[in-house]
Amino acid sequence: MKELISLAYYLPQFHEVEENNLWWGQSYTEWTALSSAKKFYDWHSIRKPIAPYYEYDLTSEKVLEWQNKIATDHGLTGFFMWDYWFGSGERLLDKPANIILKENLDFNYCFMWANHSWFNKKINLLLKEQQYLGREDYLDYFNECLPHFLNDSYVKINDRPVFGIFNPSDIPDLECFIETFREAAVKSGLTGIYFIGENTTLKSTYSGLFDRFLNSGKYFYARRKKHPVSFVKEQLIKRLRFNFIGPVVYDYSKLMSEEYSRERCARNEIPVIYTGWDTTPRHGKRGTILKGFDLDRFTAHQRGIKAQLEVQKNDVPLLIVKSWNEWAEGNLMEPDGLYGYKLLQSFKEIFHNESQEGS
Repeated sequence: MKELISLAYYLPQFHEVEENNLWWGQSYTEWTALSSAKKFYDWHSIRKPIAPYYEYDLTSEKVLEWQNKIATDHGLTGFFMWDYWFGSGERLLDKPANIILKENLDFNYCFMWANHSWFNKKINLLLKEQQYLGREDYLDYFNECLPHFLNDSYVKINDRPVFGIFNPSDIPDLECFIETFREAAVKSGLTGIYFIGENTTLKSTYSGLFDRFLNSGKYFYARRKKHPVSFVKEQLIKRLRFNFIGPVVYDYSKLMSEEYSRERCARNEIPVIYTGWDTTPRHGKRGTILKGFDLDRFTAHQRGIKAQLEVQKNDVPLLIVKSWNEWAEGNLMEPDGLYGYKLLQSFKEIFHNESQEGS
């Protein structure tokens, strides 16, 4: 297999910002939700961080470079960092990226625009609205990103900075957005932009606008068939707010077995690795748990994903890891108290050591 580019979704939430203090309470970060998380079942475990940094602050240069070192040492190319641009120059959680740029840190990253509004779902309150304001505003966003695009640590494919869009279907003038970025990139001396669309399938009418696409929620499509009772519970919670019957439990192995993970992707579709799932720290009884996640099942899942990549035979093998540090969603590859570095070691063994042995 050609050299693999692997990007892990990265949440830059782990530092204090004025807005979160106002909306959720003083000094709120994702750690706040994790520290108050409770177990709902005898078998239920909450994954928590370990040494050397425990509940770290992402404004620390040492933490950022430590994350990059352990990731790249285990074969990850870099991080797909969630980026929050709401329009009219309004941004959130951009401090870590700005520190990386300003201090020229050793940190491989690219942006995934998290283009969605923020809500307090408990009381159905809009906190920050995502706006789509047209070409001039998109150009402002590009200019905000440009110093990052020019950074040597920013991930590029075929000399083009990688830029992802989380919800392309929400953008009323998507073609305008993509055209604006591409034209501005060329005028700035870049070759272009390597666009990746999330929540996108081959059937999406706009999929052709992207160089590559993925739908990281695809594994949950099978939950209705494989877990009908849990699926009904999930709908009752979501639609009728029957929170007392939660949380919802699905089986990791049934949704992400090696056999299922081998199902062929479209040529330009990016396979996705799931590093566990438990949203109860964030949502409590409204959360969802993938039961049965462990090292053996994770390894089997990865082998299925590797088989997908080998069948695809793309010029640029590309893989998304979901996720690096979504601690309040139990969705992480970063070392934790249950698995230590074993998930990272498994990834390196499968996608790098075994690939080298077979070449």
